[in-house]
Amino acid sequence: MFKNIFNIKLKKQPNKFLGIDIGSSAIKIIEIGKKNNDFNLENYGELQISVSEENSFRGFKEDVLSLSNNEIAEAILAILKEAKINTRDVNFSIPDFSSFFTVFNLPLMNKNEIQEAIKYEIRPYVPLPLSEITVDWNIIEGKVGKTPLKILGVAIPNNIITQYQEIANLCNLTLHSLEPEVFSLGRSLNPLLINSKQTIALLDIGARSTTFNIFEKGILTISHSFNIGSNDLTERLVKSLNISYNEAEEIKKFYGLLPDKELNISIKDILLPLIDVIINEAKKVFREYFKEEGKEVEKIILGGGSALLPGLKEYFLNETKKETEIANPFLSVAYNPILGDILKKNGPSYAVAVGLSLKGLE
Repeated sequence: MFKNIFNIKLKKQPNKFLGIDIGSSAIKIIEIGKKNNDFNLENYGELQISVSEENSFRGFKEDVLSLSNNEIAEAILAILKEAKINTRDVNFSIPDFSSFFTVFNLPLMNKNEIQEAIKYEIRPYVPLPLSEITVDWNIIEGKVGKTPLKILGVAIPNNIITQYQEIANLCNLTLHSLEPEVFSLGRSLNPLLINSKQTIALLDIGARSTTFNIFEKGILTISHSFNIGSNDLTERLVKSLNISYNEAEEIKKFYGLLPDKELNISIKDILLPLIDVIINEAKKVFREYFKEEGKEVEKIILGGGSALLPGLKEYFLNETKKETEIANPFLSVAYNPILGDILKKNGPSYAVAVGLSLKGLE
């Protein structure tokens, strides 16, 4: 799907691989094994820290993780120990809000000219000197040396790459690659995205931001992020109900957008203004895509931890009039049937980690 931002060539293909998603409010780890071309869920683990605590994964400050590298490494090691995971080959994800995406066209040119042309095209969209970023790219349309090209470019600050490398070293893990979350998320849904003839929008509602991604036959053509996420929904409840953050989080997860006859105030009415902002932003992206490409988004897949907010799928369906479903990242991964209910409940939040682990076994 995309080349590696950072890559180590494998001397021998591991039969097990870790995917680690360092999110805004939690760290999630997935271990997947491969045998006879079949993928199997070997283990998983998670550590959540309430954003109401002084030290949290709440977000990034000046493009770096808010916790120290040592604190993050300690958390990862605690998960590995608790889950009894011994695998050391790993891929990390980079939050989409720490990546810079843009789409542009290039004229007919040979392979040797492309890299410099891409740096030139991407420069206006990145508020950092070229010396401080790593650039990667994917061809959306066209063939090198034969036709003009449409390119999806992404730039990652070098200090982000350095920090993840240091975290891996502190954990005694072998880091093989880094990639923006959207590519990991898309890979976990590859069987659905590649085989579909529909234009699909994958909406990743994270803790800090929401990212809108449009796929055509498994190829990412647009990625757009904006700064409203599930934390904002919780904080709105905190202010409206004058309760603690943890209480608001529990109420949000339990009631969501469903009727709440047990309460004197409608949780749905409190949350809807922000939900409507997300939906209106999605509609804007869809309109711009139709204007540029002449194609309608036909289906929406909701990903991220908030995808399972009660009533959210139905509300999206009603407001957008588009087929809507919840992301299932275990489409190509076998697992013990006893985990069925747990993975159905938590699956969307593990999608990035699943995609990272699958990347290592490709």
